[in-house]
Amino acid sequence: MSFLAELKQRRVVRVAIVYLVVAWVSIQAASIALPAFEAPVWTLRLVILLFALGFPLALLLTWALDLTPEGIKLATGTIGNKRMAGISLGLIVLALGWYFYGQPALRKDATPTVAERSIAVLPFVNMSGNPSNEYFSDGLAETTLDMLAQVPDLKVIARTSSFAFKGKPTDMREIGRQLGAAHLLEGSVQQAGQTVRITVQLIRANDGSHLWSRRYDRKLEDVFDIQDEIATSVVQALEVSLPASAQRRLVQKRTDNVAAYDAYLKGIALLPRRDVGQMREALTHFERAIQLDPTYARAYVGAHDAIHLLQSYGSVSTEERQRGDAYLTRALELAPQLGEAHVARAVLLENSGDPKGAEAEYRRGIALAPGYATGHQWLAELMSGAFGRFDEALAIVEQARQLDPLSPVIRGTQIFMLGQSGRVDEALALSNRLIAEEPAVARSYDDRSVLHQMKGDLVSTLRDLDRMAELDPKAYSNHTHRCYVLAEFGALDEAEACLRPLVAKAPDSTQVLIAQTTMALMREDPDAALGHLARVPYGGMPGFRASILMRKGRWDEAMPLLRKLSPDVFKTPLAKIWPGEALDAMETGIAMLHTGDATRGRAVIEAAMAARQDRPYTALVAGRGWMEVLGHAQLGEHDAALAALQQGIDAGNVQRLALLDIDPLLADLRKDPRFEAIMAPARAKAAAQVAAARKAGLL
Repeated sequence: MSFLAELKQRRVVRVAIVYLVVAWVSIQAASIALPAFEAPVWTLRLVILLFALGFPLALLLTWALDLTPEGIKLATGTIGNKRMAGISLGLIVLALGWYFYGQPALRKDATPTVAERSIAVLPFVNMSGNPSNEYFSDGLAETTLDMLAQVPDLKVIARTSSFAFKGKPTDMREIGRQLGAAHLLEGSVQQAGQTVRITVQLIRANDGSHLWSRRYDRKLEDVFDIQDEIATSVVQALEVSLPASAQRRLVQKRTDNVAAYDAYLKGIALLPRRDVGQMREALTHFERAIQLDPTYARAYVGAHDAIHLLQSYGSVSTEERQRGDAYLTRALELAPQLGEAHVARAVLLENSGDPKGAEAEYRRGIALAPGYATGHQWLAELMSGAFGRFDEALAIVEQARQLDPLSPVIRGTQIFMLGQSGRVDEALALSNRLIAEEPAVARSYDDRSVLHQMKGDLVSTLRDLDRMAELDPKAYSNHTHRCYVLAEFGALDEAEACLRPLVAKAPDSTQVLIAQTTMALMREDPDAALGHLARVPYGGMPGFRASILMRKGRWDEAMPLLRKLSPDVFKTPLAKIWPGEALDAMETGIAMLHTGDATRGRAVIEAAMAARQDRPYTALVAGRGWMEVLGHAQLGEHDAALAALQQGIDAGNVQRLALLDIDPLLADLRKDPRFEAIMAPARAKAAAQVAAARKAGLL
């Protein structure tokens, strides 16, 4: 008798069909009943596992036992016993493998990890019939998201990504997959006068089933209590352990003033696009919230962040900058445990030339607000730009991407860091893909322009910068990048023409002032450069100032600034120098040579050059540039300096040649006839790029 015939005779096939039908019905019933009784989220998975393990056992028992009128007895015969045992064992292994593979600790997907304790808060639907109330329904969802983001061990997807699905009929399972979220919170808001109806549902993303649903009919003044209830219910449903301190942070009211809350929501709705005009309007709303409730800590942080972003993208006055600093101080007084406030303070320390203090404050802020994706992003930028610790930076920005996987700003930051680390071709391919997916994001073109610049492609660089300017015409700080790149390719007249309208439109812009400083240096007017630099806020870039003073021979004035910038190089033994710290360290070493500490100065210069020895010449941002040329020249090693110059030019670096022509510290090197012989091909290539840009109508 065949094995299949034996299966039929022993009723194994019939039992298998009946078992599968019963199991399917039971699992469907459990998926409805368990959430109704607020059972833990893992219980349904356990039920499925038990049915899966019971299936091979039922088949094995049916095979082994024979039902007779006299009762149950062991079946006779040995045909297929080993085969049946093997099939049963295989089914058991598959069931256990499915169960344990699905656990978060064992998943190793390249896409966002779907942690069991993860959630995305989708924008609540405005059911009021009044489009002007859209900010309220969005703001209610965002504030709930923000409350949940304070919970330790709960991964909360950031607003930029979760709100990307607004108004789109996307399947819940697909949303969960794209966001890397195991759960979704959706809702609707219906507002009529001072009455509001809020309906929310917690959904399991992998199958779209509802865990629970709530409806709240309250007065508008009770909206804060509703938020507390929603957030607390979500935490309980996800079985997250919440310490007392975190519980207090979760339910603390942002304000008891409904009008202040209303103004705050209008402000946060205008920040994500990073549009300069919208950020100015957001600042107005935040300041209105502060007027309505002077104890509203989050409104102070919002106002500070709006001013900081305006300074980064556009321009702010001295009075506005001082007002922003005061807002941050007040926020920390009101809410010393507010993570976003500590991240904002880290930005202030970074701008003031204290990267190590900034790192500590960023990490404190992230510890208090682990779901704050922007905090992770800004810390990663510090690690990459200020220190050149690229492996750490890329790991941190990946955390930001996991929290906000669809954010073009965070994705662009990650791509930019790849370029900084020397992986320029890989970064450029990813940047092309990002722009194809999000063609209206101005910053993405700015990021890609630097990658083109690293490859020595002036035409593509200018096209991207022009497109960026079209999309965000008031982002004056970013517009200076066009002036810089023209100067670096040797088109100094065109660079100054680029800068003049920016000076007229944004005379107080930090980036415009720094660009003026650079142009004055390239015109060999260090006194004018120092004058522009004196107007730069937060200490006027002490490293840049020290560099100019050195080139004027004012070594005693430069040394205190350098000592503050690079205190570790004065220690014994010499501390590790990271790539991002190498230039300041090397200039400190040069100052030591000229102020009587030649032995230590030589050691510092050599250590600084070693810190960047594996960096490609073309990775200009936190890259090598021509640092080795200067270092070897100051050590009197002209052959090594010229070899470094040749190596850089052979690698394709044709930029910043004008700085080599005017730097007083390279005066002796320029007297060597080999200097000009090495420079000539690079000058020709740079000139050819400028000519190509002119022919393309970009100049």
